[in-house]
Amino acid sequence: MAGEITLDQQTAKGAAEEEQGLLGDLEEKVRHLLATFHQVKKERDHLAAALEEEREKVAQLEKKMKLLSQDREKVRTRIDQLLHRFKNVDT
Repeated sequence: MAGEITLDQQTAKGAAEEEQGLLGDLEEKVRHLLATFHQVKKERDHLAAALEEEREKVAQLEKKMKLLSQDREKVRTRIDQLLHRFKNVDT
């Protein structure tokens, strides 16, 4: 009976088809996870670059603030000197 398919052969064939379906689902999920991973990695790199730019801006602003503070101190000192000179004129 060469043309007959026994129950065991049908079960084995169904199990193999089911296994192929499960493996296909797993492969699709892995592909999706890898695509998501690469997308998130690209976004992380973009955000890291933006963060570095902002850090550079902060450093420049801190330098500018320091220079302005120094200038303010110089102006304050000169004004104090001028006020002191005016006080000497009154006496």
